[in-house]
Amino acid sequence: MPLITLFSAPKPFTDPHIAMIQRNAIKSWTLLPDVEVVLLGDEEGLTEAARDLGVKHVAHVECNANGTPLISSMFTLARENSNSDLLCIINTDMVLMPDFVEAAKKVKGLRSEFVLLSQRWDLDVTTPLDFSGDWSRGLRSMVHGQGQLHRPAGSDFFLFPKSCYADIPAFTIGRAGWDNWMIYKARKEKLGGHRLHAVRDDRASEPRLQPPAWREAALRSPRDEREHPSCRRTSECALHHFGFNSSISR
Repeated sequence: MPLITLFSAPKPFTDPHIAMIQRNAIKSWTLLPDVEVVLLGDEEGLTEAARDLGVKHVAHVECNANGTPLISSMFTLARENSNSDLLCIINTDMVLMPDFVEAAKKVKGLRSEFVLLSQRWDLDVTTPLDFSGDWSRGLRSMVHGQGQLHRPAGSDFFLFPKSCYADIPAFTIGRAGWDNWMIYKARKEKLGGHRLHAVRDDRASEPRLQPPAWREAALRSPRDEREHPSCRRTSECALHHFGFNSSISR
């Protein structure tokens, strides 16, 4: 039984750049020890991508009127399709490195209830990643040499025990508010909150954990701007110390 189930609702795989970003991220997840991956939704190209990458795919996610997946439905489906002690909702542009799992194990050993966050590094990646050999060492070196540490805002994943967050409001993925609510909920219920800081040193130390992960964000879709006119198009890439993530902003 895997320790962690990562679950995510990718964007369509029709745009070559977005498809590359998402495949980079998901591939990195599949290389982690003690982890399973569940992809949610019926976006175009998702069935084929899940098959190619050897991960579980659950198509029937509840959506709002504009077709955007509901966070509440994602959490329900993740619970129903996981045998793991820990769940992690994650953006599909986040590339994770092996110490992500090490950090999760350390926090799990400290408390029975907690939520784990991370700060990310920004890095511009325009080609598929080479996952052969000691790929995480090479990527981390590139990030430290060319990347930029993102300000401590924006939450690209939440890792928590399955017993937590049993009742989620009908937020939509990629919209303002739901991630702040996750932090509010944890504080209200006095969960042990741990923010993982990306640092230059790859080695994690006691409870102050440092995870590597980076993210590559593609352009928002037109439907996002219809729902939230204040949205601005972005083209960025980010890396957490747990590894690197290559997800796309919705």
